[in-house]
Amino acid sequence: MFKSTCFSDSSSPDFIDLDAIARESGLVIRRSPKFTPSGFLQSLLGSVVTGLASFNELADSLKDFTGLAMARQSLHDRFSPRSTAFLIGVLGALIARSLKASTKGMPTGLIKRILIEDSSAQAMPKSNAEHFPAHGNHHGATAGAKIDFSFDLLSGQILSHSLHAATDQDKSIGKDLLAQVQQGDLVLRDMGYFSLGEFDAIEKLGAFWLTRLPLTVGVKLADSADSESLEHHLDRCKRDVFDIKVSVGAAVKKCRLVAVRAAPDVAEKRRAQRRKTAKDSGKKACHKALIRDGWHLMLTNLGVDEMSAAQLVSIYRARWAVEIQFRAWKQALNLDSALNRQSNEHHMMALMLAGMIAHQLGMSAAGRIEELAGRARVSYEKLYASLATHLVKARNMKELCQFSPELRHVIRDKRRRQSPIESGILALT
Repeated sequence: MFKSTCFSDSSSPDFIDLDAIARESGLVIRRSPKFTPSGFLQSLLGSVVTGLASFNELADSLKDFTGLAMARQSLHDRFSPRSTAFLIGVLGALIARSLKASTKGMPTGLIKRILIEDSSAQAMPKSNAEHFPAHGNHHGATAGAKIDFSFDLLSGQILSHSLHAATDQDKSIGKDLLAQVQQGDLVLRDMGYFSLGEFDAIEKLGAFWLTRLPLTVGVKLADSADSESLEHHLDRCKRDVFDIKVSVGAAVKKCRLVAVRAAPDVAEKRRAQRRKTAKDSGKKACHKALIRDGWHLMLTNLGVDEMSAAQLVSIYRARWAVEIQFRAWKQALNLDSALNRQSNEHHMMALMLAGMIAHQLGMSAAGRIEELAGRARVSYEKLYASLATHLVKARNMKELCQFSPELRHVIRDKRRRQSPIESGILALT
């Protein structure tokens, strides 16, 4: 089974017992001085930072932690469904610890949590396409995987971290988050996760949703006598912001649309790119799409009396928080180099899971720093760069878990413009 999902488990211990996870997963059956669960994990974490991830390089790294050399073939044999189960167990334990470590109380207002989800594609050499197929191109088969991540913006708590086939659609992956949705949550959705059926399910749970509007979804103005199209209204509108009731899609779902006129340079850039793409395909740019390119369009089930248009815009900006984290994580690690090889399925899985564990360690450190400096001041770029150095330098698990960077080295420089996270949180107050 390719899909590897980790959800929070409130019964998990507050600490991570690597030996227990190794025994439960079968990674370790009999103790060996040449191989330890902690040494194995640290070798993998170092490999995704340095990009040195061959079996020989991993064996050399493992020796630094055990003091004894392990044969390349012996280490090769350790990569199996058991190593995958071990790393998934570590990832799940980190999520559980993140949830229990939070001391923040639930907000008392309408919105209890803001759930943000996004995915990041990870490419591999096409020689791995048998086990990790991706969408092919005109040059033939391609290989890769997709990492999906979700968390609560208000508390920083991680909800899920999962590994999927590159061919899995975000829309399908997003259904898993429904198991985490609670009454009073606000689920922020990007266009790739757009699903009217899922929005219905969120509403039945007593929660709210906010999403961007995909081009392929038709919209009719609910209060228009002649049911004029959205594009016709946008083309004639003189205002910079309008907030109306609409009917969406073939299911005629009724909801609220908030439209904000895009800056002229943004609109022109969008239209130029659309015309170029159409021309390269021997087609003409869609007139409907060109009109929409001049606006930022959002749909929600939140009423006008529950949240203003300005608040919704500010909150949706906060969705960039996960984009920022993914970017910082990728820049700090050298996962592309680590995966730039042809190898067996479980070796490649181990490297991707190690990268995800590094992400979790970074989020855990961010939570501690946010308690001291505030969420808006944390620079994820600086934090993950510091973490990468720490992952390579730590000589044992005690040192690894004691990652506590100098505060002044991981907070962002002062600036006039609010960060996306800051504007999203302030919009609720």
